[in-house]
Amino acid sequence: MTTSEAQQRARSARKDSAGPRRSELLDAAAGCFAELGYDQTSVETITTRARVSRATFYAYFSSKDEVFQAITERVCARFLDAQLVVDVEVTAPVTVIAATTRAFAAAVFANGALVTLIEHRADVDPAIGAQWTRVRERLRHRFTAFLERVEGEIDPCAPLPRIVETLSDALLIGAARARPDQREQFVTDHIAIAQRLIGFADIEDAT
Repeated sequence: MTTSEAQQRARSARKDSAGPRRSELLDAAAGCFAELGYDQTSVETITTRARVSRATFYAYFSSKDEVFQAITERVCARFLDAQLVVDVEVTAPVTVIAATTRAFAAAVFANGALVTLIEHRADVDPAIGAQWTRVRERLRHRFTAFLERVEGEIDPCAPLPRIVETLSDALLIGAARARPDQREQFVTDHIAIAQRLIGFADIEDAT
């Protein structure tokens, strides 16, 4: 086994362990990317912010590209988790829409600058593009599947896949642009719009 192969195997083992040091590096890198952008962020910038050596960085990540991909994975996981905040088996559909919309918006609020950067990198980095596309398609598939299950309780104004695409894009883009003082109103408005487009016959106060 060569030295580089041994390093890669050790790095993979550390990635799988998801220990606190790796998490701290991801936090530092996320802060750098969010504040400085992709091009202005370097390995040195990240290690300075994390207060670790370059050797420590390379023990966990092989490059700036790899750490950005790990950050993208983490952001994507938060969006997927946002769809699981309530038990859809026992919760009223209108409440499910309100709760998941609020959770998804919160994920965008917490990662707004990174979301914008991921969107940009998806256009120029095939790996990020594939990863981002895969997650967004999974989110839409989950949303569509849920609505198909409750079709007897709704009167959608358009085909469900089109409604899901419209709502998903509007939420992702709109939440990223909303100022802190606008966020609560944005969420309330988006929930109301979603309920109208989906066509709940008896809309309750589930915001």
